[in-house]
Amino acid sequence: MKRKRALDRFTAIRLIAGIAALLTFCLVKFYIDGEFRTWMEVLERLTKGAGITPEYILFFIPFGFVLLYLIRELLLLAGKWWRWFSWLPALGSITFAGVLAFITYSADILLYAKIPLYYLAMFTVEFISIKYLEQREDLNERYEEIKAREKKDKEHRKKANHFPGKYPPEFYEVIRQNFRYHWKEQIVFLISGILLAAICYIVFAIYFMTDRIYGGKGKTSFMFGQGIHGIFQSLALILGVLSVLMMVLMISWYIKEQKKEYRLMVILGIRKNTAYRIFLVEFSINVLAAAVIGLPIGMIGAAVLRRGFARSFQGHIELPSVVSVSQVLIGFAAYVMLMILALGFNQENFISLGNSTELNEERKKERKPERRLALWIVSGIGLYVLAIKWITIRGWTEMKFIYCLPALGIFFLLSGGMALWLKKRKSGAGYYKHLFRWNPFYYRFWKNVMVLFYLSVVQFLLLALFSTPFITSNMRQDIPAMYPYDIVCTAYETDLSELEQIAADADATVYQYPMVRMTSLYGSDKVPNWNGSTRPVQWPQGQHIAISESTYNQMRKNAGQKPRKLGLKGKEMHAVYQQDLSVKANVLDWDTTRFSVHLRFGQPLEYYDTAGYWNVFPEREIVSEERNSLIGAFQQGKQENLIVMSDAYFEEVWNQISTQNRENWAKRETISKAEWKFYSAVHEGNLTEGPTMLYCMNVPDGKSAEVAENLEYLKEKHSLDRVWDRSIQPFYERTQMIRNTESEILLARTANGFILLVLVIMAAFQYFLYVKQEEDTWKWEDTFLEKIGMRRKERAKKIGFQLRFFMLLPMIQAVIGGIFFIGITLKARLFTVSEVLRYGRFMGIMYAIYILFWLFIYSMMQRYVLKRLQKENS
Repeated sequence: MKRKRALDRFTAIRLIAGIAALLTFCLVKFYIDGEFRTWMEVLERLTKGAGITPEYILFFIPFGFVLLYLIRELLLLAGKWWRWFSWLPALGSITFAGVLAFITYSADILLYAKIPLYYLAMFTVEFISIKYLEQREDLNERYEEIKAREKKDKEHRKKANHFPGKYPPEFYEVIRQNFRYHWKEQIVFLISGILLAAICYIVFAIYFMTDRIYGGKGKTSFMFGQGIHGIFQSLALILGVLSVLMMVLMISWYIKEQKKEYRLMVILGIRKNTAYRIFLVEFSINVLAAAVIGLPIGMIGAAVLRRGFARSFQGHIELPSVVSVSQVLIGFAAYVMLMILALGFNQENFISLGNSTELNEERKKERKPERRLALWIVSGIGLYVLAIKWITIRGWTEMKFIYCLPALGIFFLLSGGMALWLKKRKSGAGYYKHLFRWNPFYYRFWKNVMVLFYLSVVQFLLLALFSTPFITSNMRQDIPAMYPYDIVCTAYETDLSELEQIAADADATVYQYPMVRMTSLYGSDKVPNWNGSTRPVQWPQGQHIAISESTYNQMRKNAGQKPRKLGLKGKEMHAVYQQDLSVKANVLDWDTTRFSVHLRFGQPLEYYDTAGYWNVFPEREIVSEERNSLIGAFQQGKQENLIVMSDAYFEEVWNQISTQNRENWAKRETISKAEWKFYSAVHEGNLTEGPTMLYCMNVPDGKSAEVAENLEYLKEKHSLDRVWDRSIQPFYERTQMIRNTESEILLARTANGFILLVLVIMAAFQYFLYVKQEEDTWKWEDTFLEKIGMRRKERAKKIGFQLRFFMLLPMIQAVIGGIFFIGITLKARLFTVSEVLRYGRFMGIMYAIYILFWLFIYSMMQRYVLKRLQKENS
């Protein structure tokens, strides 16, 4: 009877949820193509052949779920039920939570978040309601049992844990003897702690060094603000996660190795609190000892890295020290925090030290997934494909947080794939033939999968994410050719007479190109934090240079390149990203989804109507792109890129802005900075809208610095243009820019080389740790197999197979994934065929060295294990 009532409630809740999902879909409006539209209007646009934009995803996902819910409604009314529909609310909650998270970080919340929020709340309520009804009867019964048990346990703990005195000297002798008995485990744990302490110190020391130079001064450095500072900022998070995972595996093994002794002490009557205290004393000693050794090693490593950075500056910048009391305290605090976090993830193992009395607990078989394995595999493939689709969008290609998706995909593929493989081979004819090879996975499934997962993720990040910036920073580039002019000046008409006089005095060759400023909504690759649901005015706004197609071809000719016919029509535009090979892919506009490009003619706006931003910053049609340096990579692709327009369209815009500048110039010369910034609050644009002439000079040898000094007055004269972004200069000098570019490339090479080294060390150490963890098991198995008559060669093959498997599987998936993701990255960076071939040569050498390194590690570990086994049996 109870069961029938519960089923009736389930049906009622599901019917109500289906009706609510349908009504929500019919009543809400979808923001599509700049307007709020009903579902019928959206379908009508689709049937009329309207182009599909990414915004339609927020229509198709609810549409798909509504169709599934309608099918479920019909089945419920017909008295039928498909089992997999039980997972529909959970799947919907996860899907819309992911959509909402993406919108929160990359789109306008007010426009797009309403529908995902509705469905997330609806699906979550349905899921929780069903789960509550399923478990309510059991929960009530268990609650009464738990209350009675807790009362009994409370009385027992009061008696058992009562300890009125102090610990005797024998207590500390037990700790000392236990510590000495497990000296091998203590050494391995100590080494892992030393590695973690050294990494923590180096990462935070370099991060705070760069932060003291530029990070906290409210401006962006050409070299540190968007480069090394950002690298170490994201590296701290990535290495933090990997370090915690490494220490979770390490501490799990460390506890399990000591459980036998603790179990014996518990059986003999030791109190739980005493058992925990013994372990925590040992744990704390190891943690402190590792810090005492690891932090000085980190200081040496940070000092070496700082010296490498200082060498790239050639004495032009004095770098702060990386060794100080504050740095030691910060590194130690980060190290201890990660250790505590890793211990916290081993809470179950830790608690069992004082509770376990079962002698064969470690011998028990781990439960592995048996059902819905295809769903695990499909989920892994789906996450991988989603990541690939996401990074093919140029604005997101090298955003590091996206690589969490393929990392999760690797976990699901490894877990589901290994479980399915073991299940299939168990029913196959070859099950017993290679039983000893695969037996560790049947009995220690999750332990082995987690080791494989860690090795796979570390190597995947190494080859797919961090190898590209390292290789590109090592590729030979003609840096001087990237700056074809000694001086590049963005000038107003009123500046031309003075510039002509300076050029004449220096006997300079002058090249003049008409230009106008174009500004994007957002000019930084950092995901903005809106601090609320309302779209703010975002800073920095990206400032670029618009030119005509004729000017573009004249620039190519003067830079020693062949003219290129773009064939631009109407308002079509062509983008030229001025950056070197080592710089990540950039876009003109980094706003929200990064699918579209919103640009306005003129300079940044201090105030504008953010609710109708598309009217102020219209969407532009970028029909083609290239990476080139026609006047200079002054902002390495973030700003000061070239935007090419048809001659007629450019002439129209240039005349309009030139006229506005002339009409308002007298007022500009008397206006204050506060009035200048406030002007856009009461007008549609700025008082003037930026320079209209690129004034480029090539001067005789030795006069470049003198000309640059003569142009310094422009910084004060046009100080109003720098109130939005001080990195945008009125002129750029070739010698300094060449020096800056070479320094940044060397900095990137040093920083990314360090990252690769750390990841290689972490992967190799985890492989070594796996060997140490399995060593005792292999000794016991080898003795057992020898006694039942297995030849030494066969026993060596079994161990060699396990060592090869844990070396080859992570390495192969990392190599394949690395090649695939690198291909996408090179395409996003707009590499030419010749550049891809050059990159391929470097990558081939790097991959060959990497594979040989792992083969060497494997051969060393195999030799070590076989030698130890031979010594044990002799």
